[in-house]
Amino acid sequence: MKVAYLNGICQRHDAISNAIRDEMLWLREAGHEVRLYAHDCDDNSVPHTTVEREGQVAFDPYFQRCDMAVFHFGVYYPLFNLLPVVPRAARRIVVFHNITPKRFLPPASHALIDKSFRQMSNIAFADHVVCDSETNRAVLREAGIGVPATVLPLAVHVDATAPAVKPSFGDGVQRIAFVGRLVQSKAPLDLLTAAGSVLASSPALRLQLDLIANLGMSDPLLTAAVQSRLAQLQAQFGARLRAALHANASDAHKQQVLAEADLFVLPTHHEGFCVPVLEALAAGCRVLSYDNSNVPAVAGGLATLVPTGDAAALSAAVADALRTVQGAAWRDGGYRASLDQARTHLATFDPQTVRKNYLAFVRRQGAYWN
Repeated sequence: MKVAYLNGICQRHDAISNAIRDEMLWLREAGHEVRLYAHDCDDNSVPHTTVEREGQVAFDPYFQRCDMAVFHFGVYYPLFNLLPVVPRAARRIVVFHNITPKRFLPPASHALIDKSFRQMSNIAFADHVVCDSETNRAVLREAGIGVPATVLPLAVHVDATAPAVKPSFGDGVQRIAFVGRLVQSKAPLDLLTAAGSVLASSPALRLQLDLIANLGMSDPLLTAAVQSRLAQLQAQFGARLRAALHANASDAHKQQVLAEADLFVLPTHHEGFCVPVLEALAAGCRVLSYDNSNVPAVAGGLATLVPTGDAAALSAAVADALRTVQGAAWRDGGYRASLDQARTHLATFDPQTVRKNYLAFVRRQGAYWN
């Protein structure tokens, strides 16, 4: 079977790109032929054709002969306009990752988000939609798109070997991690407010704060505000606070930060899936977040969730969680019990499990032309 994939980009540190890589690899391993069409791809291990215009795809011989065309969609890109012109004999599949509402993004992004929501109507031309969460399927239904849809979670590639003990058990320095773009929807300044609050109310507390962010996909103004606030906190609390913004960290560096962290705090306002929550659980972190969109589902009851946008509640939850991880009960058995719960939950997102389910989905689609 020939499968054509289409997306705007395929780049490192991008969740949609990671999903595309996984699916194409699984199909190749199963004996299918695959090719990605994208405006930019930085991974030569992915069979791809870089294009500038839709016409370069529409008249490409491989695309014209494909048995299935798979469009990933999470934001506007010109190639998504090719969905209605996929060859009639081919199955049309959309993998929907949701769209971040513009109220959570800087004004410079608003026009793009408006275009994205308009372009989402193209999904009506699909034969089937794959949603990586029930939240995303609900978004489609609320938009009046009734195309048959299947929920298949993303594969989460994590090192499930969490440390036997956290560094804080020995040195007494509590560690908090954040992983995400520096954009309004992730509310990193709410985390910094919480950090300042707990340091001010707990004179004996020593804290390490690590923020990992892809600055290429971040809001420059918010990035500057985060850097300024970090400097203010460092000046205010001196040796009691070690704080760092890790720009474009490697996967190994990210894993190290999470493995050492006691808490993972992500004050997000909108998630279609949220891989970092699962990465943090796998690393043995206590997870704190706001209670919206797909966060409750992806956390599986293993996170502390507070009302969205309630910075005071977030600060109180961080203070309470820090007291927990400082306590003897946590170190004597609570930490290990939390790891066992996390492993059970993470099995749902195991790459081999997701691979099996995705290939079964593809076989079902194949029944339409066999």
